[in-house]
Amino acid sequence: MNIPTIEKRNAAAVTERVATEGGRTVPEAHAPGVTWIPVQFTRGMQIPWNWDDLLQDATAAEENLNLVTAGLVLSNDVEFTARRGEGVLRQLGFDEIMSEYYLLSTRTRNEVSDPARTFGHKKLEKGGKEYHVFCAVIKGTTTVPDAITDAKSVLDGFYEGGRSCAASLKEYIDRFEGADKDNTILFITGHSLGASTANVLGRLSRAFANDNANFVYTFASPNYETEGEWNDGKSYPNFHYYTNADDIVPDVPLRLPPHHFSKIGKEHLFNYDAMEKNQKERFTRAYRYFRGGTYEEDKDLLGLNLKETESLGYRALKNHLCHTYMSFVLSELCDEEIDRYLCE
Repeated sequence: MNIPTIEKRNAAAVTERVATEGGRTVPEAHAPGVTWIPVQFTRGMQIPWNWDDLLQDATAAEENLNLVTAGLVLSNDVEFTARRGEGVLRQLGFDEIMSEYYLLSTRTRNEVSDPARTFGHKKLEKGGKEYHVFCAVIKGTTTVPDAITDAKSVLDGFYEGGRSCAASLKEYIDRFEGADKDNTILFITGHSLGASTANVLGRLSRAFANDNANFVYTFASPNYETEGEWNDGKSYPNFHYYTNADDIVPDVPLRLPPHHFSKIGKEHLFNYDAMEKNQKERFTRAYRYFRGGTYEEDKDLLGLNLKETESLGYRALKNHLCHTYMSFVLSELCDEEIDRYLCE
């Protein structure tokens, strides 16, 4: 598939940093008709969800906590197996799900610069109009080809992988009769390698969906190419990326000339040292909950021989994992709200 090229403009990538804060409530969780759907995430958790209304009515420029938690669950689960990610999408009402480039997927190749991805589709009708909702989850680093892609992306800024994912997503969208730019809603998410690729994919996906219907939520994203195709200087307010101040991955590749490596959208910065005492306590509660019985998963996730001590390698890994980011997200809730998520 040929993605049309537009003139490159010399507009700097626009980003906004938002400091996180505690004590929030989740209005969407209390809305009529919202169902708490149990999904697998480390030890197991529940998220409040009303997918159709959420994506159709959400204001693109505003952070939506349901999209944050869903993005983290999906990003986490595909890093273990495609089947786990597909199971979450089915629970959320998606069908005709397709995974590719996993080691044990319908396509057995796992290639350099071709990150694994999972797509899902569902229809919804509102106001007499039919909409096609598509979800794209890009997998983070868990294999040798993934690691080589990370290294190669120091030069190409994850652009090659983003273009490949965009071509696959366009082919997938074209399978559904009646889906066009004006009735398509996209939700794109990923962690680490999957996050940077998802951001490039989100920019290219403006060819498939209108800006106010293109939601991109990513976690621990490395820097990526921001001056390439489809960058017209817009601020991308519907792009939200989440960064842990103690995670080194979002700082690479370095933002050095002549490359235009950076990020676009709104940054939500987690900083444990700057949090107030009650929020730190909520973070610790959530982190211990997710870490219970999962050390072997952590240790084996990247095939690393790590000791369960505060070694430099293990500190780097734990600050980067999805359940650390989920603990930060939940730490922002008030005490009453967090009980909904940390259910035994």
